[in-house]
Amino acid sequence: MSSDIEKQQNLFNKSAELRRRSEELMSRSHIQSPISPETMDYEHLVHELQVYQIELEMQNEELRLARLETETVLERYTELYDFAPLGYFKLGRNGKILQINLKGASLLGMGRALLMGKRIGLFVSVETFSVFNTFLDQVFNQQDKK
Repeated sequence: MSSDIEKQQNLFNKSAELRRRSEELMSRSHIQSPISPETMDYEHLVHELQVYQIELEMQNEELRLARLETETVLERYTELYDFAPLGYFKLGRNGKILQINLKGASLLGMGRALLMGKRIGLFVSVETFSVFNTFLDQVFNQQDKK
């Protein structure tokens, strides 16, 4: 619960900082002219819209940078997963292969595309098939209890 409060506080602080920076950029880029009482409301509205535009541009830049960072991390993760020296398999409750890395596909002697959706039980020996199914059931039943 306190983590939600901290997130909200951080969001509020970030928004306030963004507003402050936008106001600062705005004041640097525009020469303020004297405001007459007749145009004060319009001038204020235009000012608010310009500040909001700057805030959006800054948020857009932050999102762009976050996206680049996420893509970089994803690329690293994919390389680590795909080129790991061990076979990795992500299995569904029914034993179907949901994901597999290159080494795992190599161990099974087939291409990844052909293995997706196949039951891993097809590659388990007849002697150990019941033991494997029991193990798979235990793994997924333990996950349900957490």
